[in-house]
Amino acid sequence: MEEQLLLPPLFSASPESIAFYRNTVPISYGTMRNDVAAARRALMGLEAPEFVLYDLDAYAFSVWMIACWQNGQTALLVTDDLPATRARLPLPWVGNNEISVLPDWSGGVADAASLTGTPPQFDSPGLVVFTSGSSGVPTRVFLSAPRICRDAVAIHQVYGHTIHPNTRFVGSVPHHHMYGVSYRLLWPLFSGCPIVTDTFHHPEKLKRLPAEPHLLITPPTLLKRLAQLETFSLSANIYMVTSAGSPLQDDVAIACSSWLGAQMIDAFGSSETLCLMHRTVPGGAWREHAGITLAIDEYGCLKIRSPFMTGNDWYHTQDLAERDIEGNGWRLLGRADRVAKIEGQRVGLDALEVALRALPEVAEARTAPMYRERDEIVAAVVLSEEGRARLLSLGKVRFDRWMRESLSTSLARIAIPRRWRYLTALPYNAMSKITTASIVQLFERQALPPFVVDSTRTTSREEMVWTLALSDCIHAFEGHFPEAAVLPGVTQVDWALRLAQRHFPIDGQFSGFRQLRFQRILRPDDEVSLTLRFLPEKKEVRFAYTSKHGAHSQGQALFAHSNTTS
Repeated sequence: MEEQLLLPPLFSASPESIAFYRNTVPISYGTMRNDVAAARRALMGLEAPEFVLYDLDAYAFSVWMIACWQNGQTALLVTDDLPATRARLPLPWVGNNEISVLPDWSGGVADAASLTGTPPQFDSPGLVVFTSGSSGVPTRVFLSAPRICRDAVAIHQVYGHTIHPNTRFVGSVPHHHMYGVSYRLLWPLFSGCPIVTDTFHHPEKLKRLPAEPHLLITPPTLLKRLAQLETFSLSANIYMVTSAGSPLQDDVAIACSSWLGAQMIDAFGSSETLCLMHRTVPGGAWREHAGITLAIDEYGCLKIRSPFMTGNDWYHTQDLAERDIEGNGWRLLGRADRVAKIEGQRVGLDALEVALRALPEVAEARTAPMYRERDEIVAAVVLSEEGRARLLSLGKVRFDRWMRESLSTSLARIAIPRRWRYLTALPYNAMSKITTASIVQLFERQALPPFVVDSTRTTSREEMVWTLALSDCIHAFEGHFPEAAVLPGVTQVDWALRLAQRHFPIDGQFSGFRQLRFQRILRPDDEVSLTLRFLPEKKEVRFAYTSKHGAHSQGQALFAHSNTTS
């Protein structure tokens, strides 16, 4: 092991000091030490150098992670526990009530001292994260625990002097992403500040925070939602916000700073490099963290030397950059790898999106190459009010033509998108990133349901609820009922089956429906909830579409083992 792994506040802080708050209930460092000891025993019982860690509770996740490192083990971080993910990672799974390795979380029962000095079973403490960049193909990245901890100390050196007394850390970033691990969990643990376990995905949840000072760790997604509100007030003092995942736009930062009265900080790094730079938004230049050396390579991209990376060689990124005008920082100019080859010609997707956003009809846009029967560019667009009005006036076919003609004066024919989807919001993931795969999926012939506004798994692992924005899937309405835009029943059934087979461990093949009823039509402006309930003992999935208008459709899909023989 490279160095001592014990987090100083965890084993040196007063046992009565508060480490976490769960639903306003404090969890002390003494309790956490005992829980880490119990978790170490459970992990030793696995007799495995690696396991998958998936726990939606930030406190339990932190306990498992620290216990893992003390044992010299490696935890693989995943973003879901779907059957396909479990099949891809046939290792022991820990967390989220995996009963076989669940320690006693009662606190004060386990003897923490009995394991503090125990030699580790293994010699590779760390985390494995899976990063896909813009391609959507998972790539395994190993990060040693000492490197991760040194990175957290460096973060505290950058921001520590700004932390107010009695600060609580609150986050909307998932703690199973490296940004969440570094900023939401380890930075406050090193600084001695308590962590709020709940994850705040929506601005309204921030109103539940008490009046104490808070530091918010978030991707831009939450901030964009906050910036769009007409009114907002809260009792908590959120005096500082750090954002990472994608660039924080100046107008969003200005609006959120106005609502919160907070200093807005944009952070930059990656799973491979960890934290590299930060800037104050709006207007600030990027400045590297202490010990980080940056330069520009022959392709105009950043190259990095970092004490948090193995070896002393330059690490070359695909991030285009330049020195700012005054030479006191850096400007990021986009990604060099966002170049598509269409019919043998190079098309810069960043430049195309700049041209799209310059149109008065467009608020946001993201493009991607599609290589199917023919090579082409596709575009997912969020329209402005002017754009929505023109779409309603012209209809989609004529509006598509209008968009292509509007771009023809500034772009070559080959760079102009041939296919279009008009959305209420782009498909950002939890880290405010948009993958090429998520854009291409919008154009697949048998696409999954339209943009998911929200999804939740209830206390039962066999039930999930999705909120769907039908206006983001106009193509699903086209051509079925010429006299009116109505979502066909066959499409509703298809979406329910596809989501059920993706999210539940269904053992068997679809064999038919029972009690299938269609009660109200669904139109493009409806926001609808789809509830799926899996009954494994009956090999049955029950689905129901509802909205503020009431029930729209429901039914039971039956599954049975295949009886075919070779």
